[in-house]
Amino acid sequence: MSNEITVYEGQKALVNAKRMNYEISVPGGTAAVLKRDVDFGVIKGTKKPSLYKPGAEKICFAYGLMQRYSIESKVEQTGEDPMFYYLVRCDLVKMLPTGQEIVFTSGYGSANTKEKRNGFNGAYDAANSTLKMAQKRALVGAAISICGGSDLFTQDIEDETFMTKNFEEIKKTTKDDAPITSKQRQMIFAIGNDAGKNTEAVKQILASKGFTKTEDIRQKDYDEICRLVGKDA
Repeated sequence: MSNEITVYEGQKALVNAKRMNYEISVPGGTAAVLKRDVDFGVIKGTKKPSLYKPGAEKICFAYGLMQRYSIESKVEQTGEDPMFYYLVRCDLVKMLPTGQEIVFTSGYGSANTKEKRNGFNGAYDAANSTLKMAQKRALVGAAISICGGSDLFTQDIEDETFMTKNFEEIKKTTKDDAPITSKQRQMIFAIGNDAGKNTEAVKQILASKGFTKTEDIRQKDYDEICRLVGKDA
């Protein structure tokens, strides 16, 4: 038996800078502290901080909302030229004691295996990661909407010009023992962000491969690093 769904406008949260972090004060809810490089972070080459998945989840918790996902559209093309595409909706829902579901806001996110940032895995390998990427984008969009945070955060690295420019720059470097470029260092964190990993999580992956800083990574290691940070969170 389905419940009646009513859509409400959420009240904008009060956001205060707290040292390097943000404190989100939710009307009628609980406060949430978003930590830099854990819940949000700035990737060089972008204009505003990106809200990470952990930060989006903290915002949802502060409002007392559950996440509900549904696939709105999908393409699962197999054969010689496989391609997987997903459009996901994330509803932020409050369940009342009566059983009624109140949808405060919804966010949409899409992803496909032909995106440049997915180029380090085959389409079949990237299919599941692509679905989770779409879910993460939908969640982040919904969280930004519910707290009125579009003036603070960008939903994602959605600027294809930024991504294309970086990949064109990357192609110019071919020597295996040469250090990766600044564009490649930015791309590692952008790919990790898409996979639901914050800055600290990406750094932990690098450390597990023996790299204490991105400047130590060589061209011969770059594709493998991108593949690792782009795996499911």
